[in-house]
Amino acid sequence: MSKISVELEWEAVDSIVVSQLRATWEALKDNLGNRDWVFVWGDQEADDAEIQKRIDAAEIMLKWYSTPDQLKEMGLKDDA
Repeated sequence: MSKISVELEWEAVDSIVVSQLRATWEALKDNLGNRDWVFVWGDQEADDAEIQKRIDAAEIMLKWYSTPDQLKEMGLKDDA
């Protein structure tokens, strides 16, 4: 197997991180209340509480890595 090294600027790394965090954040928001039972099988209220914890955590990370314009696009407020 070949090994390839790639150099990325920090802006590119941040963009990749934000893209993946945003996809996770949006997927979790879609899971709220829809009986997917992501974390707690058969108990929607408990499952939603666990999902919300992860949504809140993802928002903290998004606020750290995202630009003000990205936050605005997502409807998140920059707390800084």
